[in-house]
Amino acid sequence: MLLTIVPIDNTVIKDNVPLNCSIDLSSCAIPSNIRALQWKETLGWIEFWNQDNQNITELPSWVACCIVKYDEAMAPKPPTPPTANENKNTAVSLLQQTDWTTIPDVSDSTKSNPYLSNVNDFVTYRNAIRQYAINPVAGDITWPTAPEEVWNNI
Repeated sequence: MLLTIVPIDNTVIKDNVPLNCSIDLSSCAIPSNIRALQWKETLGWIEFWNQDNQNITELPSWVACCIVKYDEAMAPKPPTPPTANENKNTAVSLLQQTDWTTIPDVSDSTKSNPYLSNVNDFVTYRNAIRQYAINPVAGDITWPTAPEEVWNNI
């Protein structure tokens, strides 16, 4: 592992990957006279503010806390649940994608050949979606799956 820690800047760089945000290292009990720690696999050194650098072959105990803070900051964050307005926009878009099924002659065998024979499946689907367009709610929604088109010939 490659590691750089600069306490005054709350900087931790692990395996050449810097954090894209600031972390608080104040709870890691880093001695106040440490300017930086550099580590490469099994060897490293500590840079002090008012004394010479010190070579090290073991990481000090406070480094574990810094690594935990780094790993926590690098962990992927769960996505933010959609807002009611975002869910409404999704519902409107899903309805628009199936608007064509509401044209009367699409499912009328006397006017169309072929004709949509499962129009009632689309009516049921659109009714379920429409509830979210009319009364939007925030949060994750398990959206109904649009039915497959079934066309019949006369």
